[in-house]
Amino acid sequence: MDPKNKYTVMQQSQYDENASHWTTEDRDHVVGSFDAHNKWTDYDVYLFKGIETKNRIALDFACGPGRNIVKFSNRFKRIDGVDISNTNLANAKIWCEANKVASMPQLIKNNGTDLADIANDTYDMVFSTIAMQHICVHEIRLNLFKEFYRILKPSGYICIQMGFGTRHQGSVGYYENFYDAQHTNGGKDTRIENPDHVKQDLISIGFSHFDFDIRPVGPSDSHSNWIFFRSIKEI
Repeated sequence: MDPKNKYTVMQQSQYDENASHWTTEDRDHVVGSFDAHNKWTDYDVYLFKGIETKNRIALDFACGPGRNIVKFSNRFKRIDGVDISNTNLANAKIWCEANKVASMPQLIKNNGTDLADIANDTYDMVFSTIAMQHICVHEIRLNLFKEFYRILKPSGYICIQMGFGTRHQGSVGYYENFYDAQHTNGGKDTRIENPDHVKQDLISIGFSHFDFDIRPVGPSDSHSNWIFFRSIKEI
């Protein structure tokens, strides 16, 4: 963690605090409406749309307390998790053990801006939900997209959900670098208003075959809609 990066310092502090109240019985800290998200069928239909996930090793970016690791564990050979908060990672281990996940994940701490502890060409897929929309600094998101590309194997996928549209009053435009945000996790978000904006970022890095679906907004979210997008690392 760079102590001079006030944005990521704030993010880590807030997630550590929220995660400190999480238990297997009181699950709505960090992931608000935990159980409602688990039941939201759009994740099952659109996150990995058209992609065969069996026998793949995936990374859940900003995994929090491991909700998606458990939810999708039967669809992959293994799902690892990375998060800015060590407390989240400790809770993810507890949640995976409580749900008897067959292939226990590797749980990795990152600094909020890169994935330096993960080697090149490691994963078949990087996916993320209700996380990238909470990063209201375009420079950081763009660098994370570059890192996703780096750690993916050739022909690997990214599969990401973010907020779409202008309704969320606590959001800033896609290209803004709002390092002064005092809150995260819905307190200050970003938004996608045009799918071409994220497409252009991904194509500039080397991704291809960008496709997306704009869907109704999910539980406990103030965006107008959600966007699910997928793209491939070129061979």
